[in-house]
Amino acid sequence: VAGAIKAAQMGRRAIVIDKPKFDAGVLPNGLDLFFGGPTGLFSKALRDLAKTTNVAAMRAQHMDSDVIWKQITNGIVKLAMRNSEGQCRTLARYGIDYLQGSAMLLGEDDEANKAAESKFEDDMDSPEDGLRSVKICDAKTIDEDGNLVDSDLTVTGTKVLVCTGSKSTRLPGIPFEESHRIFDSDTINLLGYFPRSVTISGLGIIGIEFANIFNALGVKDVNILVRGDVETSTKKLGMDMDVANELMRLLKKSGVKVLEGTSVSEFSYVPPPGADDEYIEMKLNDGSTMQTDLFFAATGRYPVGKNEETGLESAGVEVADRGMVGIDKKTLATSSKNVYAAGDVIGPPALASTSMEQAQRAVSAMFHEGDDDVTKDANHDDPLSIGVWTIPEMGYFGLTKEQAEKEGYSVVEGTARFDQCLRGRVFAPDGLCKLVVDEKEGTVLGCHLIGKEAAEMVHYGMALVKAGTSIFEILQTVYTAVTFHELFKEAALDANSKLDFGVEWQEIFAILQSECDIDFSEDYLREKFDSIDEDGSGELDEEEMRALFESMGRTVSKRVIFNIMRLSDTDGNGTIDFGEFKAIFDKIACPKDEE
Repeated sequence: VAGAIKAAQMGRRAIVIDKPKFDAGVLPNGLDLFFGGPTGLFSKALRDLAKTTNVAAMRAQHMDSDVIWKQITNGIVKLAMRNSEGQCRTLARYGIDYLQGSAMLLGEDDEANKAAESKFEDDMDSPEDGLRSVKICDAKTIDEDGNLVDSDLTVTGTKVLVCTGSKSTRLPGIPFEESHRIFDSDTINLLGYFPRSVTISGLGIIGIEFANIFNALGVKDVNILVRGDVETSTKKLGMDMDVANELMRLLKKSGVKVLEGTSVSEFSYVPPPGADDEYIEMKLNDGSTMQTDLFFAATGRYPVGKNEETGLESAGVEVADRGMVGIDKKTLATSSKNVYAAGDVIGPPALASTSMEQAQRAVSAMFHEGDDDVTKDANHDDPLSIGVWTIPEMGYFGLTKEQAEKEGYSVVEGTARFDQCLRGRVFAPDGLCKLVVDEKEGTVLGCHLIGKEAAEMVHYGMALVKAGTSIFEILQTVYTAVTFHELFKEAALDANSKLDFGVEWQEIFAILQSECDIDFSEDYLREKFDSIDEDGSGELDEEEMRALFESMGRTVSKRVIFNIMRLSDTDGNGTIDFGEFKAIFDKIACPKDEE
């Protein structure tokens, strides 16, 4: 949809061809509830209802589980309908056509494509550029009598944008054919009952989100099976370990069990449809058994590029073994002429936000007519902000401490718990805000959050990292009272306390800042220090320090000297030694030019 809108804004005619994910998701009027929504639309809607639906009160009124679930799913349908109708209105406003059906890309030499090129040759400004055609099966069209019918037809255009998305990875040994009790990240959208217990395989973002959601809905027995360990799984997600540990603490506090080194070796019994009182019986890898009412395999997703129904490979598009479409990272052009790709089908990061940007960038590149490069500022591999819709939310951007040290930085971390700001203490005390800070310059390299509104706050953290903002600037910023953004100042204060030269030194450094034509070598500093240290004690008091600065052509006030002594004199004996003195000049000296 984002790509089609961009094309319309550039004065092109566009059509969106989309096959509904599930027949059950199409209303009698033809509206696809999932149209234009992200893969996680169902989970986001369910999460919202989990936070606002008082299931315990409904049970206290002796409402049947089926009635409660029906009320919840009605709420999901309303939210999804609002999104889908909004997307259709947007398309109509831009004059974009929308066709439901299954699309297959045809090759350049396909008979239908050649016929289209002949037919439209006189209408094209540059016939040599060619056309591309898409065959559509089971297209929903309206006949002469106004009835909705299925038709097969071909659509031709100058360019094609492939956004076939991704599907849930289905590991062997899991009986997905028992779709009334066994679900993956696609079929969970069709869940038709209120589960008594839930077992989730996988500690990825999807698994964590659904564990939180089912727990918030009042499901008492929620288990996450982790084949490996929590640390390895969360590091794969780029998650800071303190945030990950806080997430695990909150999950366990809420009653969710996280079983490390655990997997299902056999599904001994899956109840048939209608046997609602029975449980799935599983044998685990350690020989023990487990029962559950619902099994959810959250074991990742893979790009839909190799699906023969899409015809991509046959049409000349390069597709990797895992189904990922190969693209030019600047323009997002594929190996097939006039065909571009965006979204999950081109691989990581496979996020709704990045997929929209990719689609818009691809359309800009395919229809650009000027000499300037519209993709010159695009960096396909730029880091991205991540929002995880757990309860409470998580958000992170930039480097963790471990990642920063691997890149050669020396860093400190500043952490503030949510109860360190007034809004957090009163409304949402669980959570933390962490800043990863360059020890040398004080600049923010990473921001990691868990807590209420974390997925919103991370955008401010992203702005800090991208702008190279220092914690000294954060400490000078006035934040609106009773907001979570006050946590950034608290985290900056914590980081400052771990720096050798924190904010309290900044005024001193501004006064002492050297001219770049002076070389404060160790030999030069030692010579000056020893000339003042007449008693050879190796330490200087306030008067000697002031004389030393004057001997170097720097007249410094008593106040500044007093502060230098106060901050440098860590042992409290009223003097500083040569090492402490040299460290000050190392900090204020101009950086050496790199050859």
